[in-house]
Amino acid sequence: MAKLQSAKKRIKYANKSVFLSAGTPNYIGKEVKGESLIKLVTYNSKELAIYNEIEINDLNDIPNLDYVNWIEVSGIHQIETISKIEKKFNLHSLLIEDILNTTHKTKIEYFEKENHLFFVLKVPRFNEDTFEIVNEHIALILGSGYVISFQELDTNNVFEYIIKRLNRENSKTRRHKADYLFYSLIDLVVDNYFLVLSKLEDKLSDLEDQILFNAKPEHQNQLFFLKREITFIKKTILPLKDIINQIIRDPFELISNEVKVYIRDIMDHVVENLETIETLKDDIENLLVNYHSQLSNKMNAVMKTLTVFTAIFMPLTFIVGIYGMNFEHMPELRNANGYFYTLIGMALLAAFLWVYFKWKKYI
Repeated sequence: MAKLQSAKKRIKYANKSVFLSAGTPNYIGKEVKGESLIKLVTYNSKELAIYNEIEINDLNDIPNLDYVNWIEVSGIHQIETISKIEKKFNLHSLLIEDILNTTHKTKIEYFEKENHLFFVLKVPRFNEDTFEIVNEHIALILGSGYVISFQELDTNNVFEYIIKRLNRENSKTRRHKADYLFYSLIDLVVDNYFLVLSKLEDKLSDLEDQILFNAKPEHQNQLFFLKREITFIKKTILPLKDIINQIIRDPFELISNEVKVYIRDIMDHVVENLETIETLKDDIENLLVNYHSQLSNKMNAVMKTLTVFTAIFMPLTFIVGIYGMNFEHMPELRNANGYFYTLIGMALLAAFLWVYFKWKKYI
């Protein structure tokens, strides 16, 4: 198992630029190079067309109620592009502000006047080198006959699996309306939590084997690091439970009752992920207890060994101390073989104490 980067601090950005009026477009997030890309996917049960890297002017025929229209925006760092989409689809300015803020928490909001259902999510990604979890900012807008998705980054397409489903003529996505596409995008995001949590489970399992066989001080730091990452992902997924419940409970006219049945399945996945998180946290606590027990046992073994050697050498030191007092009238000092007798006696005494301690199972 590679060394966990426990000392690394997560990059933080300001949640909001101060002194700006509400609804002012302002990008908040990591620096991204390159341009924002717009893709148009339009389909129905019989036809599918995909247009890559289009311009805003190419969206003049949207929405077309004979088709489901999916506008996929990759890269939200270019405010000019997002502003053009705002004007084209008559998006609320507060909605645009939340799209551009990558630190915004998971939320759902319905803009009644514009008839838009707005959803902010976080897609977790697992860094194989540092074992750190990094969230990618995702925003979804459901309108009448269309869905607009915004991805924070212009790489690692989150929704590529949806394209693969659409390429199958008999897929459910092709047979349903825009609300089913909206559900599919949310479901795909939630599925990413399964993948990340599975990798965390694997790392924790490897660490458990190392601790059981040879606990080291660095293992404690690694456990604390994994605990921090698990807490981080819990904060991300926990709001989804109430939000999905809200979608199921509230009478959004943009989402049919048929699709709400599928959304209930997302709720099951969210609950399952939360249960996995709690299990991982319990496992870490148990491993910390195990780790401290292992270190305590090692320390006890060392102390026992030192105590045995101290007990053996203490009487020998006593004997040496007596004959080191340098008194003139000591009978043994005049014995020609006194030195050898003393050494032999000390050796026998040490051997006796060693055998005695072994018999008592002190060592």
